[in-house]
Amino acid sequence: MKKIIYVTGAPATGKSTLTENLHKRLPETNIFTYSEKLLTLVKDRSGLKASQDELRRQSSNIITREDIEKLDKQLLSLASSCRGRQNLVIDSHPVTIEKYGFRVTAFAKEQIKVLAPDVIICLYARADIIADRISKNAAGRPLPTLSEIDMHTQLQCQVASIYAIETSASLHFLDADYSPEVLLDNFMHVTKID
Repeated sequence: MKKIIYVTGAPATGKSTLTENLHKRLPETNIFTYSEKLLTLVKDRSGLKASQDELRRQSSNIITREDIEKLDKQLLSLASSCRGRQNLVIDSHPVTIEKYGFRVTAFAKEQIKVLAPDVIICLYARADIIADRISKNAAGRPLPTLSEIDMHTQLQCQVASIYAIETSASLHFLDADYSPEVLLDNFMHVTKID
């Protein structure tokens, strides 16, 4: 059975690496990388020549709630066309760290029910590992404190839990301290997609 799988987690937990590796293993899987689609949408709207790194640095200064709502509608349309016919994996993190603290741009209750993921995966890793990953490859991300990383992870986990409660999707928290290969194997095991 083809599934809709929502993947979330704090930055540097390996969501993008996971979805890239999944696409190599199952190339027919439709991967919706929220940040990439959002960058395209913002560029089209504003004419900005921003990069993915700049989008991460400037998050709330560039991205509006209206941008997110427009992209959410595109995703819901895609999910509708994929349902039952093609695996759709959504790479997203609705919690962003901002200069003032954190921002949550979650789906509205009605939207998450329409999206109706079959499985929700939330990646997590120890704060020191995430800090090390960011320091080695910031990719536009500021280096948060360990307590901010812990808070970010907890907020992502809470959003994933709320989504699962609202949709009755199965929810798995995957330890992203493992190698990308082991993480992919664990993902394949709990999602049971092919």
